[in-house]
Amino acid sequence: MRAHGYIALIAQRKFKEALALVRRENPLTGISGRVCHHPCEEACERRRVDEPLAIAYLKRFIADYELKTNPEMPAPVEKTREEQVAIVGSGPAGLTAAYHLITKGYGVTIFEALPVVGGMLVTGIPPNRLPRNIIQYEVARIKALGVEMRTNTTVGRDITFDDLFKEGYGAIFLAVGAYDSRKLGIPGEDEFEGFLDCLTFLQRVNLGDRSKPGEKICIIGGGNAAIDSARTALRLGCENVTIVYRRSRREMPANPSEIEEAEVEGVKIHYLASPLRILGKNGHVVGMECIRNKLGEPDASGRRRPMPVEGTEFTVDADAIIPAISQHPDLSFLPEGHGFAITRWTTFEVDPQTLQTNKKGIFAGGDAVTGPATVIEAIAAGKKAAEMIDRYLRGLELKFREEESRPSMKLTDEEIQAIEKKPRQRLPKLPLEKRVGNFDEVELGFSEEAAVAEAKRCLRCWTLIRA
Repeated sequence: MRAHGYIALIAQRKFKEALALVRRENPLTGISGRVCHHPCEEACERRRVDEPLAIAYLKRFIADYELKTNPEMPAPVEKTREEQVAIVGSGPAGLTAAYHLITKGYGVTIFEALPVVGGMLVTGIPPNRLPRNIIQYEVARIKALGVEMRTNTTVGRDITFDDLFKEGYGAIFLAVGAYDSRKLGIPGEDEFEGFLDCLTFLQRVNLGDRSKPGEKICIIGGGNAAIDSARTALRLGCENVTIVYRRSRREMPANPSEIEEAEVEGVKIHYLASPLRILGKNGHVVGMECIRNKLGEPDASGRRRPMPVEGTEFTVDADAIIPAISQHPDLSFLPEGHGFAITRWTTFEVDPQTLQTNKKGIFAGGDAVTGPATVIEAIAAGKKAAEMIDRYLRGLELKFREEESRPSMKLTDEEIQAIEKKPRQRLPKLPLEKRVGNFDEVELGFSEEAAVAEAKRCLRCWTLIRA
Protein backbone atom coordinates (compact mmCIF):
# COMPACT_ATOMS: atom_id res chain seq x y z
CA MET A 1 0.00 0.00 0.00
CA ARG A 2 1.02 3.61 -0.36
CA ALA A 3 1.19 5.94 2.60
CA HIS A 4 -0.25 9.02 0.94
CA GLY A 5 -3.82 7.68 1.11
CA TYR A 6 -4.18 7.39 4.86
CA ILE A 7 -1.98 10.42 5.47
CA ALA A 8 -4.32 12.53 3.31
CA LEU A 9 -7.27 11.27 5.36
CA ILE A 10 -5.50 12.19 8.59
CA ALA A 11 -4.92 15.71 7.23
CA GLN A 12 -8.69 15.92 6.70
CA ARG A 13 -9.34 14.61 10.25
CA LYS A 14 -10.92 11.46 8.83
CA PHE A 15 -9.15 9.25 11.34
CA LYS A 16 -11.58 6.33 11.25
CA GLU A 17 -11.37 6.15 7.47
CA ALA A 18 -7.56 6.37 7.59
CA LEU A 19 -7.39 3.43 10.01
CA ALA A 20 -9.77 1.36 7.89
CA LEU A 21 -7.54 1.97 4.88
CA VAL A 22 -4.41 0.81 6.71
CA ARG A 23 -6.18 -2.26 8.08
CA ARG A 24 -6.92 -3.52 4.58
CA GLU A 25 -3.28 -4.59 4.52
CA ASN A 26 -2.04 -4.46 8.12
CA PRO A 27 -4.18 -5.56 11.09
CA LEU A 28 -1.42 -4.67 13.58
CA THR A 29 -1.53 -0.91 13.09
CA GLY A 30 -0.90 0.17 16.68
CA ILE A 31 1.90 -2.35 17.01
CA SER A 32 3.71 -1.51 13.78
CA GLY A 33 3.25 2.21 14.44
CA ARG A 34 5.39 1.73 17.53
CA VAL A 35 8.06 -0.78 16.57
CA CYS A 36 8.42 -0.38 12.79
CA HIS A 37 11.90 0.73 11.75
CA HIS A 38 10.11 2.95 9.14
CA PRO A 39 12.28 2.38 6.02
CA CYS A 40 9.58 4.27 4.11
CA GLU A 41 10.85 7.50 5.63
CA GLU A 42 14.14 7.01 3.77
CA ALA A 43 12.18 7.35 0.51
CA CYS A 44 10.09 10.31 1.65
CA GLU A 45 10.51 13.34 -0.66
CA ARG A 46 9.90 15.66 2.27
CA ARG A 47 13.41 14.92 3.51
CA ARG A 48 14.72 16.96 0.54
CA VAL A 49 12.88 19.97 1.97
CA ASP A 50 13.58 19.60 5.69
CA GLU A 51 12.83 16.29 7.44
CA PRO A 52 10.98 13.14 6.36
CA LEU A 53 7.35 12.70 7.30
CA ALA A 54 6.74 10.82 10.58
CA ILE A 55 4.91 8.02 8.77
CA ALA A 56 5.12 5.40 11.54
CA TYR A 57 3.97 7.87 14.21
CA LEU A 58 0.96 8.82 12.07
CA LYS A 59 0.05 5.15 11.72
CA ARG A 60 0.29 4.83 15.48
CA PHE A 61 -1.86 7.92 16.01
CA ILE A 62 -4.90 6.59 14.13
CA ALA A 63 -4.72 3.28 16.02
CA ASP A 64 -4.43 5.08 19.37
CA TYR A 65 -7.25 7.47 18.44
CA GLU A 66 -9.64 4.56 18.00
CA LEU A 67 -8.54 2.97 21.25
CA LYS A 68 -9.08 6.23 23.14
CA THR A 69 -12.36 7.30 21.53
CA ASN A 70 -14.32 4.33 20.22
CA PRO A 71 -12.72 0.91 20.69
CA GLU A 72 -14.95 -1.74 19.22
CA MET A 73 -14.65 -5.33 18.08
CA PRO A 74 -15.44 -6.27 14.48
CA ALA A 75 -18.25 -8.69 13.69
CA PRO A 76 -17.33 -12.32 12.95
CA VAL A 77 -16.60 -13.05 9.30
CA GLU A 78 -18.90 -15.45 7.52
CA LYS A 79 -17.18 -18.72 6.57
CA THR A 80 -17.54 -19.04 2.82
CA ARG A 81 -14.90 -21.71 2.25
CA GLU A 82 -15.00 -25.33 3.40
CA GLU A 83 -11.23 -25.50 3.95
CA GLN A 84 -9.52 -24.70 7.22
CA VAL A 85 -5.99 -23.40 7.74
CA ALA A 86 -3.69 -24.13 10.68
CA ILE A 87 -1.15 -21.49 11.68
CA VAL A 88 1.74 -22.49 13.91
CA GLY A 89 2.94 -19.48 15.90
CA SER A 90 1.13 -16.31 16.99
CA GLY A 91 3.73 -13.64 16.29
CA PRO A 92 3.24 -10.86 13.72
CA ALA A 93 3.54 -13.21 10.71
CA GLY A 94 1.04 -15.72 12.12
CA LEU A 95 -1.45 -13.08 13.27
CA THR A 96 -1.34 -11.27 9.93
CA ALA A 97 -1.81 -14.48 7.95
CA ALA A 98 -4.76 -15.41 10.19
CA TYR A 99 -6.37 -12.01 9.62
CA HIS A 100 -6.15 -12.18 5.84
CA LEU A 101 -7.27 -15.82 5.65
CA ILE A 102 -10.28 -15.33 7.93
CA THR A 103 -11.38 -12.34 5.85
CA LYS A 104 -11.18 -14.55 2.75
CA GLY A 105 -13.73 -16.87 4.34
CA TYR A 106 -11.54 -19.69 5.67
CA GLY A 107 -11.70 -21.26 9.09
CA VAL A 108 -8.44 -20.44 10.85
CA THR A 109 -6.80 -21.83 13.99
CA ILE A 110 -3.60 -20.50 15.52
CA PHE A 111 -1.55 -22.98 17.57
CA GLU A 112 0.80 -21.32 20.08
CA ALA A 113 3.27 -23.22 22.28
CA LEU A 114 3.43 -20.44 24.89
CA PRO A 115 0.61 -19.61 27.33
CA VAL A 116 0.08 -16.21 25.68
CA VAL A 117 -0.64 -15.03 22.14
CA GLY A 118 1.70 -12.58 20.45
CA GLY A 119 4.98 -14.40 20.01
CA MET A 120 8.03 -12.15 20.11
CA LEU A 121 5.76 -9.10 20.39
CA VAL A 122 5.02 -10.23 23.94
CA THR A 123 8.11 -12.19 24.93
CA GLY A 124 10.79 -10.13 23.21
CA ILE A 125 9.71 -6.47 23.19
CA PRO A 126 9.39 -4.78 26.61
CA PRO A 127 6.23 -2.84 27.57
CA ASN A 128 8.04 0.51 27.66
CA ARG A 129 8.33 0.18 23.89
CA LEU A 130 5.16 -1.81 23.16
CA PRO A 131 2.43 -1.65 25.85
CA ARG A 132 0.59 -4.90 26.44
CA ASN A 133 -2.87 -3.35 26.08
CA ILE A 134 -2.01 -2.48 22.46
CA ILE A 135 -1.09 -6.09 21.68
CA GLN A 136 -4.14 -7.42 23.52
CA TYR A 137 -6.52 -5.10 21.66
CA GLU A 138 -5.22 -5.95 18.21
CA VAL A 139 -5.13 -9.68 19.00
CA ALA A 140 -8.69 -9.45 20.33
CA ARG A 141 -9.84 -7.85 17.07
CA ILE A 142 -8.40 -10.75 15.07
CA LYS A 143 -9.99 -13.25 17.45
CA ALA A 144 -13.35 -11.45 17.14
CA LEU A 145 -13.30 -12.09 13.38
CA GLY A 146 -13.51 -15.80 14.15
CA VAL A 147 -9.89 -16.95 14.45
CA GLU A 148 -9.52 -19.73 17.02
CA MET A 149 -6.42 -19.44 19.21
CA ARG A 150 -5.05 -22.46 21.06
CA THR A 151 -2.24 -21.70 23.50
CA ASN A 152 -0.01 -24.20 25.32
CA THR A 153 -0.12 -26.37 22.22
CA THR A 154 3.05 -27.42 20.42
CA VAL A 155 2.49 -28.69 16.90
CA GLY A 156 4.81 -31.59 16.23
CA ARG A 157 4.53 -32.78 19.84
CA ASP A 158 1.01 -32.25 21.23
CA ILE A 159 -0.51 -32.63 17.78
CA THR A 160 1.26 -33.90 14.68
CA PHE A 161 1.22 -32.44 11.19
CA ASP A 162 -0.58 -35.57 9.97
CA ASP A 163 -3.19 -35.05 12.69
CA LEU A 164 -3.84 -31.52 11.43
CA PHE A 165 -4.47 -32.72 7.89
CA LYS A 166 -6.69 -35.53 9.19
CA GLU A 167 -8.71 -32.99 11.20
CA GLY A 168 -9.55 -31.17 8.00
CA TYR A 169 -6.90 -28.49 7.75
CA GLY A 170 -6.12 -28.04 4.07
CA ALA A 171 -2.93 -26.05 4.59
CA ILE A 172 -0.45 -25.21 7.37
CA PHE A 173 1.57 -22.02 7.83
CA LEU A 174 4.70 -22.25 9.98
CA ALA A 175 5.35 -18.90 11.64
CA VAL A 176 7.39 -20.11 14.60
CA GLY A 177 9.81 -17.18 14.81
CA ALA A 178 13.46 -17.36 15.83
CA TYR A 179 13.78 -18.16 19.54
CA ASP A 180 17.11 -19.97 19.75
CA SER A 181 20.09 -17.75 20.59
CA ARG A 182 23.42 -18.30 18.88
CA LYS A 183 26.59 -19.04 20.83
CA LEU A 184 29.43 -16.53 21.13
CA GLY A 185 32.05 -19.23 20.65
CA ILE A 186 34.43 -17.87 23.29
CA PRO A 187 35.95 -19.47 26.40
CA GLY A 188 33.86 -19.39 29.54
CA GLU A 189 30.38 -18.92 28.10
CA ASP A 190 29.15 -22.31 29.33
CA GLU A 191 31.10 -22.40 32.57
CA PHE A 192 29.68 -19.79 34.92
CA GLU A 193 26.41 -18.86 36.55
CA GLY A 194 25.23 -15.39 35.55
CA PHE A 195 25.51 -15.97 31.79
CA LEU A 196 22.11 -15.97 30.07
CA ASP A 197 20.94 -15.25 26.54
CA CYS A 198 18.83 -12.18 25.81
CA LEU A 199 15.68 -14.04 24.72
CA THR A 200 15.59 -16.03 27.96
CA PHE A 201 16.12 -12.81 29.92
CA LEU A 202 13.51 -10.77 28.04
CA GLN A 203 10.92 -13.57 28.04
CA ARG A 204 11.34 -14.10 31.77
CA VAL A 205 10.84 -10.40 32.51
CA ASN A 206 8.04 -9.89 29.99
CA LEU A 207 6.10 -12.82 31.43
CA GLY A 208 6.23 -11.36 34.92
CA ASP A 209 9.55 -12.17 36.64
CA ARG A 210 10.99 -8.78 37.62
CA SER A 211 13.98 -10.04 39.58
CA LYS A 212 17.37 -8.48 38.82
CA PRO A 213 19.92 -10.68 37.03
CA GLY A 214 22.67 -8.81 38.91
CA GLU A 215 23.95 -5.32 39.65
CA LYS A 216 26.56 -4.93 36.92
CA ILE A 217 25.19 -6.10 33.59
CA CYS A 218 27.14 -6.48 30.36
CA ILE A 219 25.20 -7.00 27.11
CA ILE A 220 26.87 -8.11 23.87
CA GLY A 221 25.40 -6.98 20.55
CA GLY A 222 24.04 -4.00 18.66
CA GLY A 223 20.51 -4.90 17.56
CA ASN A 224 17.15 -4.01 19.06
CA ALA A 225 17.31 -7.09 21.32
CA ALA A 226 20.52 -5.76 22.87
CA ILE A 227 19.03 -2.30 23.41
CA ASP A 228 15.80 -3.78 24.81
CA SER A 229 17.83 -5.96 27.19
CA ALA A 230 19.84 -2.97 28.40
CA ARG A 231 16.84 -0.71 28.98
CA THR A 232 15.01 -3.59 30.69
CA ALA A 233 17.96 -4.17 33.05
CA LEU A 234 17.90 -0.50 34.04
CA ARG A 235 14.20 -0.70 34.83
CA LEU A 236 14.79 -3.70 37.04
CA GLY A 237 17.13 -1.56 39.13
CA CYS A 238 20.50 -2.81 37.93
CA GLU A 239 23.01 -0.15 38.93
CA ASN A 240 25.40 -0.42 35.98
CA VAL A 241 24.46 -1.50 32.44
CA THR A 242 27.01 -1.72 29.62
CA ILE A 243 26.74 -2.77 25.97
CA VAL A 244 29.74 -4.09 24.04
CA TYR A 245 29.35 -3.73 20.26
CA ARG A 246 31.98 -4.72 17.74
CA ARG A 247 31.37 -1.98 15.18
CA SER A 248 30.81 1.78 15.38
CA ARG A 249 27.56 3.60 16.17
CA ARG A 250 26.98 4.13 12.46
CA GLU A 251 26.83 0.38 11.75
CA MET A 252 24.67 -0.45 14.77
CA PRO A 253 21.49 -2.15 13.45
CA ALA A 254 19.18 -1.09 16.31
CA ASN A 255 16.75 1.74 15.70
CA PRO A 256 18.74 4.99 16.12
CA SER A 257 16.07 6.48 18.38
CA GLU A 258 16.27 3.44 20.67
CA ILE A 259 20.06 3.74 20.91
CA GLU A 260 19.70 7.42 21.80
CA GLU A 261 17.11 6.73 24.48
CA ALA A 262 19.26 3.96 25.98
CA GLU A 263 22.19 6.35 26.32
CA VAL A 264 19.94 9.07 27.76
CA GLU A 265 18.70 6.57 30.36
CA GLY A 266 22.26 5.71 31.41
CA VAL A 267 23.37 2.73 29.33
CA LYS A 268 27.11 2.85 28.58
CA ILE A 269 28.15 1.58 25.15
CA HIS A 270 31.62 0.35 24.25
CA TYR A 271 31.78 0.73 20.47
CA LEU A 272 34.39 -1.08 18.36
CA ALA A 273 34.94 -3.79 20.96
CA SER A 274 34.57 -7.59 20.85
CA PRO A 275 34.45 -10.17 23.66
CA LEU A 276 37.42 -12.50 24.05
CA ARG A 277 36.47 -14.62 27.07
CA ILE A 278 34.11 -14.73 30.02
CA LEU A 279 35.76 -14.31 33.41
CA GLY A 280 34.52 -16.14 36.49
CA LYS A 281 35.28 -16.79 40.12
CA ASN A 282 33.82 -19.44 42.40
CA GLY A 283 31.52 -20.57 39.60
CA HIS A 284 30.02 -17.14 38.92
CA VAL A 285 30.57 -14.51 36.25
CA VAL A 286 32.76 -11.59 37.36
CA GLY A 287 33.48 -9.91 34.05
CA MET A 288 34.50 -10.19 30.42
CA GLU A 289 37.79 -9.63 28.66
CA CYS A 290 37.39 -7.62 25.44
CA ILE A 291 39.57 -6.22 22.67
CA ARG A 292 39.30 -2.99 20.69
CA ASN A 293 38.53 -3.17 16.97
CA LYS A 294 39.14 -1.12 13.88
CA LEU A 295 36.93 -1.29 10.80
CA GLY A 296 38.27 -2.96 7.66
CA GLU A 297 36.69 -3.68 4.30
CA PRO A 298 32.94 -4.40 3.99
CA ASP A 299 31.84 -7.98 4.65
CA ALA A 300 28.87 -9.93 3.24
CA SER A 301 26.43 -7.72 5.19
CA GLY A 302 27.77 -4.61 3.47
CA ARG A 303 29.10 -3.24 6.74
CA ARG A 304 32.80 -2.78 7.40
CA ARG A 305 34.36 -5.82 9.01
CA PRO A 306 35.61 -5.35 12.61
CA MET A 307 39.26 -6.27 13.02
CA PRO A 308 40.95 -6.68 16.44
CA VAL A 309 43.74 -4.28 17.35
CA GLU A 310 46.57 -6.16 19.02
CA GLY A 311 47.47 -5.00 22.51
CA THR A 312 44.14 -3.22 23.26
CA GLU A 313 42.60 -5.79 25.59
CA PHE A 314 40.49 -4.47 28.46
CA THR A 315 38.08 -5.87 31.04
CA VAL A 316 34.44 -5.06 31.76
CA ASP A 317 33.32 -5.89 35.30
CA ALA A 318 29.99 -7.72 35.41
CA ASP A 319 28.06 -10.16 37.55
CA ALA A 320 25.68 -10.99 34.68
CA ILE A 321 26.44 -11.20 30.96
CA ILE A 322 23.68 -11.25 28.35
CA PRO A 323 24.63 -12.02 24.73
CA ALA A 324 22.26 -10.62 22.11
CA ILE A 325 24.13 -11.37 18.92
CA SER A 326 21.58 -13.25 16.80
CA GLN A 327 18.91 -15.89 16.86
CA HIS A 328 17.66 -18.73 14.70
CA PRO A 329 14.47 -20.82 14.79
CA ASP A 330 14.18 -23.45 17.49
CA LEU A 331 13.20 -26.50 15.44
CA SER A 332 13.22 -28.95 18.35
CA PHE A 333 9.43 -29.25 17.98
CA LEU A 334 9.89 -31.12 14.71
CA PRO A 335 9.64 -34.91 15.10
CA GLU A 336 12.52 -37.19 14.19
CA GLY A 337 12.60 -37.85 10.46
CA HIS A 338 10.37 -34.82 9.78
CA GLY A 339 11.57 -34.49 6.19
CA PHE A 340 11.54 -30.69 5.99
CA ALA A 341 14.31 -29.06 3.98
CA ILE A 342 16.31 -26.96 6.44
CA THR A 343 18.98 -24.43 5.48
CA ARG A 344 22.43 -24.20 7.02
CA TRP A 345 21.10 -21.23 9.04
CA THR A 346 18.53 -23.55 10.71
CA THR A 347 15.63 -21.94 8.88
CA PHE A 348 12.93 -23.51 6.73
CA GLU A 349 13.82 -23.71 3.06
CA VAL A 350 10.93 -22.36 0.99
CA ASP A 351 10.22 -21.30 -2.55
CA PRO A 352 10.84 -17.53 -2.23
CA GLN A 353 7.99 -16.77 -4.62
CA THR A 354 5.36 -18.89 -2.89
CA LEU A 355 6.68 -19.52 0.67
CA GLN A 356 5.80 -23.21 0.25
CA THR A 357 8.16 -25.68 1.91
CA ASN A 358 9.23 -28.92 0.26
CA LYS A 359 6.12 -30.49 1.82
CA LYS A 360 2.90 -30.02 -0.12
CA GLY A 361 0.40 -27.77 1.64
CA ILE A 362 2.85 -26.56 4.27
CA PHE A 363 4.10 -22.98 4.01
CA ALA A 364 6.53 -21.01 6.17
CA GLY A 365 7.40 -17.36 6.63
CA GLY A 366 8.71 -14.60 8.88
CA ASP A 367 11.77 -15.19 11.07
CA ALA A 368 11.35 -18.96 10.61
CA VAL A 369 12.54 -18.40 7.02
CA THR A 370 14.59 -15.21 7.08
CA GLY A 371 16.14 -15.49 10.52
CA PRO A 372 15.66 -12.54 12.89
CA ALA A 373 14.21 -9.63 10.94
CA THR A 374 11.76 -6.82 11.68
CA VAL A 375 8.12 -6.83 12.72
CA ILE A 376 7.07 -5.09 9.51
CA GLU A 377 8.86 -7.73 7.42
CA ALA A 378 7.05 -10.46 9.35
CA ILE A 379 3.72 -8.72 8.73
CA ALA A 380 4.49 -8.60 5.00
CA ALA A 381 5.39 -12.30 5.04
CA GLY A 382 2.10 -13.16 6.76
CA LYS A 383 0.12 -11.27 4.13
CA LYS A 384 2.00 -13.00 1.31
CA ALA A 385 1.53 -16.43 2.91
CA ALA A 386 -2.23 -15.85 3.19
CA GLU A 387 -2.47 -15.06 -0.51
CA MET A 388 -0.39 -18.09 -1.45
CA ILE A 389 -2.43 -20.41 0.76
CA ASP A 390 -5.66 -19.02 -0.69
CA ARG A 391 -4.41 -19.69 -4.22
CA TYR A 392 -3.20 -23.16 -3.22
CA LEU A 393 -6.57 -24.12 -1.74
CA ARG A 394 -8.38 -22.77 -4.77
CA GLY A 395 -6.17 -24.79 -7.10
CA LEU A 396 -4.73 -21.68 -8.74
CA GLU A 397 -1.19 -21.00 -9.86
CA LEU A 398 1.00 -20.06 -6.93
CA LYS A 399 2.00 -16.64 -8.14
CA PHE A 400 2.22 -13.66 -5.82
CA ARG A 401 0.58 -10.53 -7.15
CA GLU A 402 2.98 -7.69 -6.55
CA GLU A 403 1.39 -4.30 -6.11
CA GLU A 404 1.07 -2.53 -9.43
CA SER A 405 4.32 -0.76 -10.17
CA ARG A 406 3.98 2.96 -9.92
CA PRO A 407 7.11 5.05 -9.53
CA SER A 408 7.34 7.55 -6.72
CA MET A 409 6.69 11.10 -7.82
CA LYS A 410 10.04 12.89 -7.73
CA LEU A 411 9.96 16.65 -7.47
CA THR A 412 12.42 18.82 -9.32
CA ASP A 413 15.04 20.79 -7.41
CA GLU A 414 13.18 23.99 -8.28
CA GLU A 415 9.92 22.61 -6.88
CA ILE A 416 11.68 21.48 -3.70
CA GLN A 417 13.23 24.90 -3.16
CA ALA A 418 9.81 26.58 -3.50
CA ILE A 419 8.23 24.49 -0.71
CA GLU A 420 7.88 26.19 2.65
CA LYS A 421 9.91 24.53 5.38
CA LYS A 422 7.80 23.05 8.17
CA PRO A 423 9.74 21.13 10.80
CA ARG A 424 8.67 17.61 11.65
CA GLN A 425 6.39 17.33 14.68
CA ARG A 426 8.24 16.06 17.75
CA LEU A 427 6.92 13.11 19.66
CA PRO A 428 6.49 13.84 23.38
CA LYS A 429 8.29 11.42 25.68
CA LEU A 430 8.04 10.37 29.28
CA PRO A 431 10.44 12.48 31.39
CA LEU A 432 13.59 10.65 32.42
CA GLU A 433 12.79 10.84 36.14
CA LYS A 434 9.46 9.06 35.55
CA ARG A 435 11.04 6.06 33.79
CA VAL A 436 12.80 4.71 36.88
CA GLY A 437 11.55 1.41 38.27
CA ASN A 438 8.67 0.93 35.82
CA PHE A 439 7.87 -0.17 32.29
CA ASP A 440 5.60 2.75 31.36
CA GLU A 441 5.62 3.63 27.67
CA VAL A 442 8.32 6.18 26.88
CA GLU A 443 7.06 7.56 23.56
CA LEU A 444 3.67 9.15 24.22
CA GLY A 445 2.27 9.64 20.72
CA PHE A 446 0.97 12.61 18.74
CA SER A 447 -1.92 14.76 19.84
CA GLU A 448 -4.70 15.24 17.31
CA GLU A 449 -3.40 18.68 16.36
CA ALA A 450 0.17 17.44 15.98
CA ALA A 451 -0.95 14.51 13.80
CA VAL A 452 -2.96 16.74 11.49
CA ALA A 453 -0.10 19.24 11.23
CA GLU A 454 2.36 16.45 10.44
CA ALA A 455 0.03 14.92 7.83
CA LYS A 456 -0.27 18.28 6.11
CA ARG A 457 3.50 18.24 5.51
CA CYS A 458 2.99 15.36 3.03
CA LEU A 459 3.98 16.15 -0.58
CA ARG A 460 1.87 13.27 -2.01
CA CYS A 461 4.90 11.58 -3.54
CA TRP A 462 3.30 8.09 -3.68
CA THR A 463 5.87 6.47 -1.42
CA LEU A 464 5.31 2.71 -1.36
CA ILE A 465 4.84 1.10 2.06
CA ARG A 466 5.37 -2.67 2.02
CA ALA A 467 3.04 -3.60 4.89
